[in-house]
Amino acid sequence: MATETLSAAPEPQEGRPVAKYELLIHARRAVVDGRIQKAAVTVDGGMISSVRTGPEARDIGLAGEHTIDLDDDVVLMPGLVDPHMSTEDLTAATRSAALGGVTAVVDYGTDGRPAVVEPEHLARWRDAATGEASVDVGVWGAAVPENLGTLGALLDGGALGISAIASGKGVAGAPTLDSEQLVAAADEVAAHGGLLAVDAGVEYLPTLLDVSRRTGGRLHLRSVADADELPLLRDAKRQGLPVTASTAPHLLALVSEAVDAGGTDARPDPPIRDAATREKLWGALREGTIDAVASARLGLSVVWTEARRRGLDPADVARWMSAAPAAVVGMDDRGAIRPGARADFTVVADDEAFVVLPDSRELGSADSVYAQRALAGVVRWTMTGGVVVDPRGLPRGTVITRAAR
Repeated sequence: MATETLSAAPEPQEGRPVAKYELLIHARRAVVDGRIQKAAVTVDGGMISSVRTGPEARDIGLAGEHTIDLDDDVVLMPGLVDPHMSTEDLTAATRSAALGGVTAVVDYGTDGRPAVVEPEHLARWRDAATGEASVDVGVWGAAVPENLGTLGALLDGGALGISAIASGKGVAGAPTLDSEQLVAAADEVAAHGGLLAVDAGVEYLPTLLDVSRRTGGRLHLRSVADADELPLLRDAKRQGLPVTASTAPHLLALVSEAVDAGGTDARPDPPIRDAATREKLWGALREGTIDAVASARLGLSVVWTEARRRGLDPADVARWMSAAPAAVVGMDDRGAIRPGARADFTVVADDEAFVVLPDSRELGSADSVYAQRALAGVVRWTMTGGVVVDPRGLPRGTVITRAAR
């Protein structure tokens, strides 16, 4: 069992000063510098003030006003970043995210309806999010046919990036752009130094990559689902284009030959692919063609269940679900356990398993596809800004804006 031992700081030994911190976390296993190692992490003012590893991790000169000692059945990971959360109830969704180890999310909207299309929507969204989120939250501005030419105002107003959906993609009712409109959006976002995140199939990729090549604009390909997209992405990365890509947990875990959507009405987006495609996506993730994995309430456990079968470890999961998505959306102050980063952590019992119960009140519609499935990796607790998130307590997440980064 993981233990949390809160203790007062020890008295200084003669001739040896004791460093005092607000919080000291001793972890026998922690993801630091891309690998699992023993670590002592100190926190002050909601930020990580120091990280000691190896023999230095048990330095008796370290002391905190409060101390958390973690046993070796859990791993201390940086908090996950969900780069594209679709939600109607921000309070419920972020509480659920915290239960899954997520400490920061970027909101899009719900059921295909973007939350921010016009500049005045930003203030409305911020007012609605302030005091309602259990974890930190930013927002995507959305490119729709009616607002092309005004996307820069969304970026200037604080949207973390611009989200766009190509014709034929996304959920029913979502506003989409044709090829010419996608190019216009990409040009506009590049001119403002922003990030364009697109749901687009292989038929759109050459055109979008040409825009990135011509303008130097940042492009993120979201929800990569098909093997024929991968060669184009590999080539773009070899050319050094500022292009990143992500996929979804269900595409890495489920296969169309052997899934009935958990006996639910769940309709994952994108739809589940076959086993051969799943393995190609895993290969692309391991080699870096795909940078990140988006999350959801069960995302960490879903990805870890499959990753461990392939000989990977929690450091790999942290890279795909913490460091990479944080870098994609420009959250430079989180995503890793390092001095100067926010004290956002999740503690996971990686060898512990559970069965996903249907109709759980904590499950979102995207997660109901896993009903009755056994998953590995139980999130014991999540911390944001040096404070353990209490899902039953008052929301204390903050609003993240582009201007504040």
